[in-house]
Amino acid sequence: MFIGKLAGAFFGYLISGGSIWGLFIGAWIGHIFDRGLMQGDFGAVFNTVQNRHEIQQVFFKTVFSLLGHVAKADGRVSTEEIQAARAIMQQMQLDEAQTKQAIAFFTEGKQVEFYPDKCIEEFIHVSHHNRALSQMLLEILIFAALADGRLDVNEERILLNVSEQIGFSRHDYQRLVQMVMAQQHFQQGGSGQAHYQTQAPADALKEAYAVLGVEETVSDGELKKAYRRQMNQHHPDKLVSKGMPEEMVKMATEKTQEIKAAYELIMQQRKKS
Repeated sequence: MFIGKLAGAFFGYLISGGSIWGLFIGAWIGHIFDRGLMQGDFGAVFNTVQNRHEIQQVFFKTVFSLLGHVAKADGRVSTEEIQAARAIMQQMQLDEAQTKQAIAFFTEGKQVEFYPDKCIEEFIHVSHHNRALSQMLLEILIFAALADGRLDVNEERILLNVSEQIGFSRHDYQRLVQMVMAQQHFQQGGSGQAHYQTQAPADALKEAYAVLGVEETVSDGELKKAYRRQMNQHHPDKLVSKGMPEEMVKMATEKTQEIKAAYELIMQQRKKS
């Protein structure tokens, strides 16, 4: 597809008064537009051309503000929930200034006068309803809420409200909860195939299917689609291009490793049977 490149080059050339640089810049913007058309992702077009930096800032603020709000949902912030927030900061390898900012947002989210709907609306506005970023946000919040081993009624109420506002159905939400629970167990037990080798075969398979978000009865074709979809949604480079802060690359990379290990285990077992 090259319509965007041609149109961009043409208008860039005209607007710049016949400058060759105007032609090149216009062609580059057109290339970004063409790529968005081919991928069916217009949000990515706007993110790349207009405000990726703004999206990163708002995503960062939204994550840690809502983490504080969810942690305070049951009336008190547990040690496990604080550790979960700290773990996310460590995974992001934040510097001192960024850590202070994250803690400030977390503290703000704990306050009675904090309005989560306003925070979520700002995120939706700048992210253009980007599905991948929205899912990443929801997964992080679920991960933190499960830090103490359970979902409190008030925590779940907040999470359901967030998921509904960013366009996820109750079924989508419940599927993500199962996925995150499986991923947490995966992280606690190690990494890669070595993790699954420490479990009973039936338990390992059940967890692997949960990581991919599918039932054990799915066909090989559906399984592969689910695997590719999950890898695409959690691909670090794609998430950063859509506006995820670059500090979260490690977190996204670990998720793709978990997804790959789960898929490989399932395929190995299917080949044996």
